[in-house]
Amino acid sequence: MRKQYGGTQQAAPQDDVPECRITVTVNGDTKVVDVEPRVLLAHLLREGLGLTGTHIGCDTTSCGACTVLVDGTPVKSCTMLAVQADGRNVTTVEGIATTQQLHPVQEGFKEEHGLQCGFCTRG
Repeated sequence: MRKQYGGTQQAAPQDDVPECRITVTVNGDTKVVDVEPRVLLAHLLREGLGLTGTHIGCDTTSCGACTVLVDGTPVKSCTMLAVQADGRNVTTVEGIATTQQLHPVQEGFKEEHGLQCGFCTRG
């Protein structure tokens, strides 16, 4: 059995896709993970690392709900492969606060009841 990001656990098929080992620093914590080359960064963050603040809202890169910072630059994680983050620093919405208070972006989501997909509130 192996983890299939974007779905449930399944037995590996006959034409098994080889995994790549990547090292990525997420919110200051270095992670070493094995991923299939086709896994999107958004799926790795949500399903592989349990960071569910990164949302997939539209599947077309229009809404911006999947935006994370990669080496300080905003990137739509629904169009970036996880292997492209190898050796890089990724900051998600969970990683922008201090232990004492919410970041202004997080405070805005809280005030607007968590609306982040861009359909009701423009990204």
